[in-house]
Amino acid sequence: GYMALIGSLGMMGLAINGAIIVLSALKASEEALAGDRVATVEVVINATRHIISTTVTTIGGFVPLIVAGGTFWPPLATAIAGGIAGSAMIALFMVPTLFHRSTRRDQLESVAPAVSQPARSPIADYQLADYQLAETYDRRAS
Repeated sequence: GYMALIGSLGMMGLAINGAIIVLSALKASEEALAGDRVATVEVVINATRHIISTTVTTIGGFVPLIVAGGTFWPPLATAIAGGIAGSAMIALFMVPTLFHRSTRRDQLESVAPAVSQPARSPIADYQLADYQLAETYDRRAS
């Protein structure tokens, strides 16, 4: 109902906090920014304690409202508690995966132009040398 919708809207603001914690920890690690998968996992493991503790305490705070009964508070508390639990899983699994993929893609794009340039053929080198030689001869003749 209406209270579940309000609970979902309130939960969205709280859900972003977990992703912010993970992203700020990942951006603080130079190894994770360089695309090192092991460093990314270590950073997420260190951030897990903070995310799990805030998730458990928030859900624990809403348990009395969920079991209170009635039509007003339980839908609101259930929407917020369920959303917070889901956002913790997204922050711990999906955000680091997307971060790692984006840092890998940035590295591949920075390397790709150097690799994807076609090699010059020996004939083109010969033609360029012939052109430069003719240009030099013309300048000396004038």
